[in-house]
Amino acid sequence: MNKILHIILIFLFGLTIFSCAKKEEEKTEAPKIAEVTVDTTTGRTATAIAAGQEHTCALLDNASVKCWGNNGHGRLGIDTNEEMGNETGEMGDNLPSIDLGTGRTATAIAAGSNHSCAILDNASVKCWGRNNNGQLGIDNTTDMGDNTGEMAVLPTVNLGTGRTATAIATGWYHSCAILDNASVKCWGYNTYAMLGIGHNRNMGDNTGEMGDNLPSIDLGTGRTATAIAAGTNHSCALLDNGSVKCWGYNASGQLGIENTTIMGRNSSEMAQLTGINLGTGRTATAIAAGDLHTCAVLDNASVKCWGWNDYGQLGIDNTTQMGDGPGEMDLLLGIDL
Repeated sequence: MNKILHIILIFLFGLTIFSCAKKEEEKTEAPKIAEVTVDTTTGRTATAIAAGQEHTCALLDNASVKCWGNNGHGRLGIDTNEEMGNETGEMGDNLPSIDLGTGRTATAIAAGSNHSCAILDNASVKCWGRNNNGQLGIDNTTDMGDNTGEMAVLPTVNLGTGRTATAIATGWYHSCAILDNASVKCWGYNTYAMLGIGHNRNMGDNTGEMGDNLPSIDLGTGRTATAIAAGTNHSCALLDNGSVKCWGYNASGQLGIENTTIMGRNSSEMAQLTGINLGTGRTATAIAAGDLHTCAVLDNASVKCWGWNDYGQLGIDNTTQMGDGPGEMDLLLGIDL
């Protein structure tokens, strides 16, 4: 008998639906909560879940991956662009697992706007779906997963000589990974410097841009990363000392540095990037990045959010943006949970 996985999908992850944020006024609707009962497959259960713009992926108990929903550009990784889960009989045993390569299984998953990524059991990374900005990290702009046989030949992301991944995050059109040496690399769309590499050119969309040619992000002298988050057009890292740094688009103060300056467009900006003021003596234990706002769980188990707040997404009982003006982070309250 099929086991039923009853889950609550909360769309607070490395992006918020329906915005490229190319203009500050291009705001998105507030994240919605949808209660869904998903038929994964006979005898299967889930160990992790990721939600993209219009698709969802689950890491199953046998370490396989299944995705369903909108399949434009092949984001479901099933060698077709046919939507799955919108008609009777498409889920369960009828929904194919993703071909991750011969003998390969997954340990982590992430879902971006129109692409998906997985860390495999050998600590390599594969991404599939839309690739217009190199977000798949395969040195071209060819979509993968929308035509027969593409997943079988999908290359792994070249993270550099001897490097593997320990964590993965996906934004609108970019992807980031924490490597086995606790450094961070991001690739894909970079107009707003969300890759944090000192320029605003896309990476991963042309030959020779990945691997050792893709620089690690300057997180500060002696600093490494323990967690990574990717928003629509900004990225954040939780550092080994419990501080948080964010870079990229900053029109709403989502970087938490009390201005609206884009950070990461030149080498000096990353070197000068300060950790976010989380409050006197406070550090972070977890982070998440939305479209135009960012949140952190603090060491006292409280939560603070900053950035765009038109829908009250900062949880501070008003609609005032926080983090885009002097002194605002000092005044930022923890959320009343």
